[in-house]
Amino acid sequence: MTTKRITAIAMVAAIYAVLTTGLGIISYGPIQIRFAEILNLLAYFNPVFIFAVTLGTFIANMFSPYGLLDMIIGTSASFISLVLVWFTGKINNMFLASFWPVIINAVMISFLILIATETEITFISFAGFAATVGAGQFIVMILMAYPLFKFLTLKHERIIEMIRNI
Repeated sequence: MTTKRITAIAMVAAIYAVLTTGLGIISYGPIQIRFAEILNLLAYFNPVFIFAVTLGTFIANMFSPYGLLDMIIGTSASFISLVLVWFTGKINNMFLASFWPVIINAVMISFLILIATETEITFISFAGFAATVGAGQFIVMILMAYPLFKFLTLKHERIIEMIRNI
């Protein structure tokens, strides 16, 4: 692994962790908007960012009110999402790729919250948490990340090439 890649991984992981913990009040819980999730689409262009964002998620989840559960389940949800984002990049569908973090986090984080808060797991309780977690992810991934990266792809190809070549 090159110094350039190690530096990129460290920078993206740090940005993710700092954004998430710095905005902690909206980053954790049943209603969460993690602006750092915008970084998920970096994996669409380069698989090295799967590790970078997963590492950032793990670091941020060390400060989660859900503790070890979030460090394991939350980080796993990010990893799964990022791998799916990367695979979807192979079929060149960024819009579809943007939905993976919404879907995976809505399901896995909802179960995490139900377990951590010792809430009875019913369809209604799961659906409620899935709706709120999914809504936060939808705001970040579909309304923010997708338009940003689509714009970069169309208007700033040089930036996208830099991301691809790390």
